[in-house]
Amino acid sequence: MEFEQDLSFEHEIISPLVKRSISFLQNDLEINVSSDSTDGVSTKKVNLKKNTAMIGTGGSVQVLVTMGYDDALLDKIIEAFLEGEEIDEDEMDEVKESVSCEVINTIVGNALKNPLDDTALSITPPILIYEATSLFKQKSSQIVTATIKTEFGEMLVTVVGPKASYSKTLNFKEL
Repeated sequence: MEFEQDLSFEHEIISPLVKRSISFLQNDLEINVSSDSTDGVSTKKVNLKKNTAMIGTGGSVQVLVTMGYDDALLDKIIEAFLEGEEIDEDEMDEVKESVSCEVINTIVGNALKNPLDDTALSITPPILIYEATSLFKQKSSQIVTATIKTEFGEMLVTVVGPKASYSKTLNFKEL
């Protein structure tokens, strides 16, 4: 099955992730979103935010998704998750990891479905990226980013997938 003919990457992957991210921030966490921008970017690397979680999908749709947060935004997300519960400062790193991974797991799990066939779209366990500062693209891959701006900072959603999967309508910028 040819991805180019059957999968609109923009419609089936990027758009649902951005929409669910926005609705999750606004409706579930009560964080105002001021804007979002999606850019098709063909570049050799994407600079990740310090607080970035990563998850992959498997099956007939294979992409890598990262979600990174500015410090103030992640602090606000954690505050919403804790619902006023106090935590010790020495537990904060563990809480950041847990919340970051839960957010990406929830968004990807709710947003993506398998548009190609009736097989299950599996997702890997999410992980928090500690040491990596960039994602580097391979020759046969494509990277799309979406920046969601909130009153507490930005959320960067990045999707890396096979170049053949991307819709030609995105008009990628070659950098």
